[in-house]
Amino acid sequence: MERVSRNQVETNERFYKIPKALFENEFYADMKLETKMAYAILHDRFLLSIKNNWIDKNGDVYLIYKNSDLQTILSVGEKKVISLKKELADFGLLEEERQGLNKPNRLYVGNINVDFEVIHRVSPLGDKELSKRQVRTCQNDRSRTSKTTAQEQSKRQSSETNLSETETNSFDEDEVTDNNNSQKSQQSFIAIGKIIQTNPELRSVVQSLIPDLLLNEPQQAEIVVRALDRGYHFLTTELEKGNSVLTLQKQLQGVAAIKQFLLSVGYKQVDYMHDHLIDISQYGKYFTSGFENRLKIAITTSQLASGF
Repeated sequence: MERVSRNQVETNERFYKIPKALFENEFYADMKLETKMAYAILHDRFLLSIKNNWIDKNGDVYLIYKNSDLQTILSVGEKKVISLKKELADFGLLEEERQGLNKPNRLYVGNINVDFEVIHRVSPLGDKELSKRQVRTCQNDRSRTSKTTAQEQSKRQSSETNLSETETNSFDEDEVTDNNNSQKSQQSFIAIGKIIQTNPELRSVVQSLIPDLLLNEPQQAEIVVRALDRGYHFLTTELEKGNSVLTLQKQLQGVAAIKQFLLSVGYKQVDYMHDHLIDISQYGKYFTSGFENRLKIAITTSQLASGF
């Protein structure tokens, strides 16, 4: 077996993800290919936004991405980039907010759900009016569908390869699963951002403990971040109650005591799981259980100060 090297991960293994819905849903049939690519590039920036704590007062994640950056990566001019962003906005997939003189605009990327409804940020668009283009597209879709249904059925019967119902259903299930996973990952990124916004002390802890998990398994990362958040509040409460171990740590490390304590216990749990965990889908569950047990033991012994 040829193992993947670090160089491959940093080059060949990096790629953009484009939602299948942009190609398979009739609603997006008229969207230019370059616009779909632009959506994928902007969507890929969410992890960086979370690392930079680019989260507004409502808990919505935003991007800071200049037109010139998009020009470079797509190898197009400024007018083209403006046109692509306008088309994304027409489809309800991008909003741009000005921040004032000499400040970069904030970009909010819309999400696409499996029911073909465009969802902006965390909540649905609700009763907002569709643009004229969207209404026209929907009307054309209905008209085109009614006219071609009979023709398509006859063509399928004569020319398509015979697929069993089981095979056809499996294809549909795979598509739904992919879309569901993409949406859940997006929701996890948003949830993580909200937690870190509420408790900024966690940002460096999360980045130190689970940088790869954040990138590759955001749903599992969300479970870990929630456990860390609970752990932080647990330690803070115990310190206020006068816990001797935590009091000693505060005397030694000052205001950073709780964060360092959390990191120390977290590292030990992560190292243990690195050697023993087989199923990555259980990462969050096992981290939470082991981490909480380690915390309870750590605050009842003085061993942590000497490498618990």
